[in-house]
Amino acid sequence: MFRKILEKIGFKRSEEGFFEGVSGAISYSSIESGGVFRKRFEYFVKDPDTYTAIMSLTSFIVGPGFHVSGDEKAVEIINRFNRVVGMDQILFKAVCEMLWAGNSFWIRIYDGGRLIDLKHIPLTFITAIHRDDSKIVALEVQTITGQVLKIDSENLVHFYLIKHGGEVLGSPINRPLTEPRMVYDPDRNACYQIPSYYDIKWSMEWAMWRVLMKYPPRHIYRFPRIGGETQREYAEKIKSMLPGEDIVTNQEVDVIQVKMDPRTRFDAYIEYLDNKVTLGLMTSVLRLFTKPGFTEASAKEANRLQDNLVNAIQRNVKRIVEREIYDPLLESHGLNPETSPVRFNWGLPEKPKIELEDINRFYATPPHVEPAINRDEVRKMLKNLGFPIMVEEGKSENRESKHRIIEAQNSIIVQFVKSDEVDVESIKDLVIDSEKGIRLTLTSGSGSSRIAAITFDKKKWPKWSRKSVERWLNENLQLIEETLRR
Repeated sequence: MFRKILEKIGFKRSEEGFFEGVSGAISYSSIESGGVFRKRFEYFVKDPDTYTAIMSLTSFIVGPGFHVSGDEKAVEIINRFNRVVGMDQILFKAVCEMLWAGNSFWIRIYDGGRLIDLKHIPLTFITAIHRDDSKIVALEVQTITGQVLKIDSENLVHFYLIKHGGEVLGSPINRPLTEPRMVYDPDRNACYQIPSYYDIKWSMEWAMWRVLMKYPPRHIYRFPRIGGETQREYAEKIKSMLPGEDIVTNQEVDVIQVKMDPRTRFDAYIEYLDNKVTLGLMTSVLRLFTKPGFTEASAKEANRLQDNLVNAIQRNVKRIVEREIYDPLLESHGLNPETSPVRFNWGLPEKPKIELEDINRFYATPPHVEPAINRDEVRKMLKNLGFPIMVEEGKSENRESKHRIIEAQNSIIVQFVKSDEVDVESIKDLVIDSEKGIRLTLTSGSGSSRIAAITFDKKKWPKWSRKSVERWLNENLQLIEETLRR
């Protein structure tokens, strides 16, 4: 899979088994083993405490969703890219790997010079990490077929939690639980290695399993007066007995119960190790599930403190997405991220809560002030609030087909009746807004009046334009026509 991806973005296989452009000898680099990821993956998927903590923390971080804000054109490009690649799924996987492995690697895929996709590099496939003093230079990846590929860092997206010291790889949140420690014995002048907390925990669970298997309720049945074939028959019957069944016999029998020493107690050791594991995983979820005395007040305080960790990880992911994904994406579309900035924001954009007072404030303005919303928008808002209003779809398009707008230097005329259809003797003018210079021309026919034209005088109201006239018609024409029909 990776070979095809790399070939698609321009790398060709060389004789040494790597890809040209990424397999050159780097004399100043050092190589670190990628086997650490396989061990961390094992701790993640096989330890219930770790799996629960990592998945819960990942949900806290990614669960609120995200949205992009900034330059309109740039946001449109990024939103389209997010839909194509499934950015929400990418973020969930990347954050999850950041927590249990400390790192998550993705390749930027280009087609025709444009960034079109992100491909994931499974951490357990990584066999070596090439680095210099401050960054990763390349990754060696072994595919399912056994082929080893070397991937240059040029198109690499690296999510990481935090780097310590001179390390180029990030550290998982449970790192103190995964690594062995050294202790010095001054009496013997020797150093000894203490296994990792995970190894101690798993060894303790293995010992507990051995104890449980060694000391279940057991009984010894002794028949002092029988032997031979009869004794073997009794032995077979006892072996096939179900729990709760009794033996009925007229023979003398002694029953001896094998018990475990009740003085053997491991509670303090287990609690100590359990506390260390909970601290190392940095989440209160385990306490909520397992600690009977963990009260609601304690849970709220623990969640409040954990929110700080969640926010810190979210800010880290935000910067990586903006810097290593969105900036190259905009550049591949010919946009400058500096002049067309975008921001990755956690959480969905909040929609304002609309009240009746808000609608009235934006629509009921004085005659000389143009309202912020038109009549159709008001009707739709009222319908969304639950009022039984039938919104007339396509009304503006039908009305536009019935009139013609003529724009002159000093006026704009909306003509509803053709000139040859107008009875000149029946024409009368009606000024309906002297401040804005709106004049209505009516013509009579068949016992009723109808609108022949509406004139908007630019001398009295210089702001009149084709767009503002259309808006005025949408808001007022229906009411005027209903009044004339009365």
